[in-house]
Amino acid sequence: MDSLSSRRTLPLMRPGNSFSSTQAHTGFSSSVLRWIWEIYTRRMTRAGRYFLWGTVGFAAYTSTSLDYQSYVTLCFALALWGVAILALIFARPKVSLKASHADRVCAGETLQIEVAASADATPLFHDLHVVPHGLPSGLTASDDEGTALPPLSKQQRVRTMLSMLCSRRGIHKLSALRVETDFPLGLLRSWRVQKLDSRVLVYPHFTPLQRLAIPTGRRYQPGGVAMVSVIGDSMEYIGNREFREGDNLRDVDWRATARLNKPVVREYREEYFLRVALILDTHVPRGSAAPQRREAFERAVSISAALGDYLARQEYVVDLFAAGPHLYHLMAGRGLAYLEQILDILACVDESPTEPFDVIAPELMNNLSRISTVICVLLDWTSSRRRFVQSLREQGVGLKVIVVNDGRCELDPAADGVRVITNGELRSGLGEL
Repeated sequence: MDSLSSRRTLPLMRPGNSFSSTQAHTGFSSSVLRWIWEIYTRRMTRAGRYFLWGTVGFAAYTSTSLDYQSYVTLCFALALWGVAILALIFARPKVSLKASHADRVCAGETLQIEVAASADATPLFHDLHVVPHGLPSGLTASDDEGTALPPLSKQQRVRTMLSMLCSRRGIHKLSALRVETDFPLGLLRSWRVQKLDSRVLVYPHFTPLQRLAIPTGRRYQPGGVAMVSVIGDSMEYIGNREFREGDNLRDVDWRATARLNKPVVREYREEYFLRVALILDTHVPRGSAAPQRREAFERAVSISAALGDYLARQEYVVDLFAAGPHLYHLMAGRGLAYLEQILDILACVDESPTEPFDVIAPELMNNLSRISTVICVLLDWTSSRRRFVQSLREQGVGLKVIVVNDGRCELDPAADGVRVITNGELRSGLGEL
């Protein structure tokens, strides 16, 4: 079972700044500049861009004097541009596209997209390519030139594969694909855009943990196995008692019934479980330190993913608490492949400009009586965080605190026995915590 206290809307994608014909360039405030930039990066091929600057050079050279015969070369270049512009209208590919891909992938991995292409009419040319159109900054095409389509005839359907590198966690929208050609001169691209209603959820990248040392204890969970898993541990046998109306006949102890000459049933008690709360600090203050804290936040998300993966493999019952613009509380049971649910939240959680513990603390305290261990992944060690941790210790739960920080903390974590994880340590690979 799982419960989600709040669901968030899709995150806003940051504009891409890379020089790519597949990226969505929205960094210009002026619509005219944005239109010119898109023509230069998308419509023009690499050869077209070189030829454009050559044409500009000829124009500048010719404008100095009419005595030079270079205007003949300029007229020839302008004629080629005229043919290329007319081809944008008459050489537009008449091909329809459909795409399918996995809906989840890990950051740093390559997303494979299967594209089915069908021709509405027999093309007069065969140099057709399928290219992602308007990609968000978290996705990068493996090849800006796309993938070539085999020769097509009318109503024929062919399949090809596109590859995209997923570099940043989050929900990314694949808005469109385009089939394009640079026929006939290779200067300008003529294309047809196929709109898509497709999204991919990119999980944070993490290295699986081999060992995790946490103080644990068992607490009674009302509902037991039935509430968290349909497989796994059996119910705990307590003893026998007399039969009561409504008891299950399967629980009748027939040997004891024959011996005592009255109905006797076996009595069971629901299982005790190891239930762990995983708390993620999302506070990224505004100011000059924000970029460094934002990087630490991304590392904290990766560490939380590694912790969730380990707890899933050990079949713990996990409560995930994270507060950004929304409060997330997921309670997931073992045996239900709940790692995917945890990673879904970690892929979407955003930083918060305000302290999240004022929001997390009430929700955590409502569930603390059934939680045996709390793991805190913090971005700093401050007086407010130390008070929060101390209040948890006073409740008698097992506690493990991790601080993800490359800079100097407000208080000294080592004085309180708190482990600090730096970027270099995380890059080298964390095998245990």
